[in-house]
Amino acid sequence: MLESEINGAFSVSVTESVGGKVCAYAIGRVVAGEAELFRIAVMPEFRRKGIAEKLMRSLHGLMRERDAEYCFLEVRKHNTAAVMLYEKLGYERLREIPRYYPDDDAVVMRCVL
Repeated sequence: MLESEINGAFSVSVTESVGGKVCAYAIGRVVAGEAELFRIAVMPEFRRKGIAEKLMRSLHGLMRERDAEYCFLEVRKHNTAAVMLYEKLGYERLREIPRYYPDDDAVVMRCVL
C-alpha cells in the first residue's frame, strides 16, 4: 500500500537522509485543489531534531506547486507532540472522529497552503 501511495499519480513525497540512509519521510496526495497528509514518519533516534517540521514545509511546497489550497490530516487525539507540530505549522482543529483508531479518537486538522 505504501509503495502504491508513493508512486500514485496524485502523490507527493519527501525524504530526509542521514549518512546515505533514509531516516524520515512524508507522503501526501493532491486531488482537485485539496491536499491530504497520508503519512509522516521519523526514525526514533532522529526525532525532536526538527526533521518532521522540515519535511512538512517541503511537502507543503510540493502541494502548492500542484495548486492545492488546503491540506487536511487526521492525527491521534492524544499524540500531543504531533498535534503541537501541526498547530505550529498553521493547522487548525476542525473536528474529532470518535474511535477512528482502535485505541484513540482522531482530530481532523486543516491548514491553508
